[in-house]
Amino acid sequence: MATFKIGKVVLKSLFKKPATLMYPVVPREWQERTRGHVGINEADCIVCGICSKKCPANAITVDRKKRTWSIQRMQCIQCNSCVEACPKTCLTMENQYTEPGPEKVVDTYEIPKQEKKAAADDKKGGALKCNLEDCVYCGLCAKNCPCDALNVDRKEKVWKVDEGTCVSCGACVEKCPKKCLSLG
Repeated sequence: MATFKIGKVVLKSLFKKPATLMYPVVPREWQERTRGHVGINEADCIVCGICSKKCPANAITVDRKKRTWSIQRMQCIQCNSCVEACPKTCLTMENQYTEPGPEKVVDTYEIPKQEKKAAADDKKGGALKCNLEDCVYCGLCAKNCPCDALNVDRKEKVWKVDEGTCVSCGACVEKCPKKCLSLG
């Protein structure tokens, strides 16, 4: 009886297609929803560093002074947190994996310096403005600024932005409880 079962399995195996691909001869077809590796559009990046702060694996490093964006490919866990957190949507989740190799892969991109855009050209607006009549000087905007461009003093009722440091990422606008901040 057991011999017939084994014979049946062997005959089925002979006439079926193989369950595995003959990789690399037959390349794998990736599903659209597959998370492979993080891609970056350097022209749109403002080097704000929000992606590196949101990365749970600490795979992303942003150096504002050198204007570089680096990712350790084998440390990245493809969680998509950096892509969702990027205020300028310059990060994408590609559906191709990093090729395996004997050494760790660190991709570093040099981010070109951007000229300040006019308010009509920028997606989110231009310069950061605060409606001081509605502001309660809580300081949440300054705490959430990735570039430390804001200075808030609750006692003196002072709200200042360093326009040379501000990258217009919008992180402070999202965190303002009174919605008194705007870009533009």
